[in-house]
Amino acid sequence: MSIHEVLAKRRRQTDEHIRVLERQGKTGKRFTAMMPNMPFLILGLLCDVGWIIHLIAGGRFLIDQFNLPLLLTMIAVILGVGMTIYLNLIHEKEIALGYQKDLSFGLTVFAGLAGGVVGLILGDGWIAAGGFLNFIAGLPIYLSFKPGIHYGVQ
Repeated sequence: MSIHEVLAKRRRQTDEHIRVLERQGKTGKRFTAMMPNMPFLILGLLCDVGWIIHLIAGGRFLIDQFNLPLLLTMIAVILGVGMTIYLNLIHEKEIALGYQKDLSFGLTVFAGLAGGVVGLILGDGWIAAGGFLNFIAGLPIYLSFKPGIHYGVQ
């Protein structure tokens, strides 16, 4: 299967899961990622690279000296990424409840921004670069969420 086919299949799984929730009356107020699949994938991968750099560089820094703001940004990234993984597992990543969207993409992205600022203050270019890459690549995804359930986004 091509990448497009795999992404379309995953989106269809999400759509079907949400349709089941609709039939059960359990959808709540949903937000749909309106970004097409390929840009979503590319920006998501760049965001992943950013938070991974942020965590590795931050861990290296914390081994040498403790810094509470840095630790808090790293914890926020881990929580946001964990929520995103959870949403992916339950097929609600692209059509999420408001709090799910904010606790997954929102927390990850804005923890990246905070990490980038902390990296600049600490004078660590890797932490700053990772945090800002996470923020710059993840923000368009987060902002692409629009109120309502919209099926068939490709």
